[in-house]
Amino acid sequence: MSYEEETEKEPFTPEMEAAMRQIAVDRAPGELAQFAGAEGDAEAFTHLPSAAAAAFHLGQFGEAKQFAERALALAPAFQDNWNYGNAIHLGHAVLGLLALNEQDSVAAIGELHASGKTPGSPQLNSFGPTMQLAKALLKLGHVEPVLAYIEQCRVFWEMGGTWLDLWERKIREGHVPNFFQHSYA
Repeated sequence: MSYEEETEKEPFTPEMEAAMRQIAVDRAPGELAQFAGAEGDAEAFTHLPSAAAAAFHLGQFGEAKQFAERALALAPAFQDNWNYGNAIHLGHAVLGLLALNEQDSVAAIGELHASGKTPGSPQLNSFGPTMQLAKALLKLGHVEPVLAYIEQCRVFWEMGGTWLDLWERKIREGHVPNFFQHSYA
């Protein structure tokens, strides 16, 4: 059995889900501190996507929205920056998670689709996307939008074909994948 298959063999328990979430919560203050120390738009742009996700994980929803929107607003000026794809991906993913908090699945699905339109980045191309929004949408029964998102991810995450194939198969079988280290941004 492959490593990828092993991570999806048994569904995560609530305790495992909580442990994965805690990792994101534990690193969030550091992400926010990096952003707080940024000087100028270029340096802020580097840290805004992570700051948006960090604020979301800490329940600072107003700040999460502000950071995500600012990352997306600055993005056109930084299209040649290595972080451009991360800003598109995480900015929209955080806005989608915020929409779900407001019980707006339609907006969340739109943001999922927008996050998948990223051109990629060194991180996304190597390690893959966050599947946090996709997982939340699957738990609400939104299968087709998540399958479409997986197809979008194939464009930039060529190295992730094994993961994407496995997740697609599980979804088509009616399961919600664990998404292992891709569960949280």
